[in-house]
Amino acid sequence: MDVTFDGAPLAALCNSEQRLAERWGQERGRTVGRRLLDLAAVDAADLDRLPDADVSTDGDGMTRIRFGGEIVVDGVITEADGGTRFAGDEDRMVITGVTVRGDGR
Repeated sequence: MDVTFDGAPLAALCNSEQRLAERWGQERGRTVGRRLLDLAAVDAADLDRLPDADVSTDGDGMTRIRFGGEIVVDGVITEADGGTRFAGDEDRMVITGVTVRGDGR
């Protein structure tokens, strides 16, 4: 799946191991990074096959993926075969937020 971010600050955070570690600590930052890589490696139809992933979608098309109850990734998924508005033949997820339980921010 093609994973992009809704805004430069979120992209800068999620694409930097150092920034992830500064935000959530080294261990949790690495876990967030691994979960984002997991998303990039799977098709939208197979999200529920990711380890510890609980996937839900609301009526407005917002998808929430909870990894083990600790990491939450919010975004909008557009499937390639579902009439996307994006070029190419890949599924796409625009991540709108990443939170970590107990973060307090």
